[in-house]
Amino acid sequence: MLTLLIPGGPSVELRHLVLDANGTVSARGALITGVAERVARLAERLEVHLATADTFGTGESLAAALGASFARVANGDEKVRLVARLGAEGVVAIGNGRNDVGMFRAARLSIAVIGPEGVAGAALSAADVVCTDILDALDLLLDARALAATLRP
Repeated sequence: MLTLLIPGGPSVELRHLVLDANGTVSARGALITGVAERVARLAERLEVHLATADTFGTGESLAAALGASFARVANGDEKVRLVARLGAEGVVAIGNGRNDVGMFRAARLSIAVIGPEGVAGAALSAADVVCTDILDALDLLLDARALAATLRP
């Protein structure tokens, strides 16, 4: 479990990390360098899930490289259902696409990533935090103090 102590706000207990694949942890289907190492460190505290429409057909191999469970999803509604099944209040979700908007709204904490495939405008406005790349997003989760400072009311 990852606990965020937000000054002036509620504490947040996270149990699950749900990652989008394309444009988030991968660039055109290939895992972004540095992601696997960070996710491995986060997996010591969070259960990791990869949810993807699998546009490039590499989702299963990406999930295996990340030590994550794999969920092939057809649309954003299926991502929302995954978050609900996991217990939305304990989920942090990271993504970049329009199909991540519902997942962002359902999850306790959401991080939009402006990655190599861009980011949907709707995802930006639905996210709690926006990062310029996946490594920054994962690093925020690895340093709960920095994330808490970002979320301070």
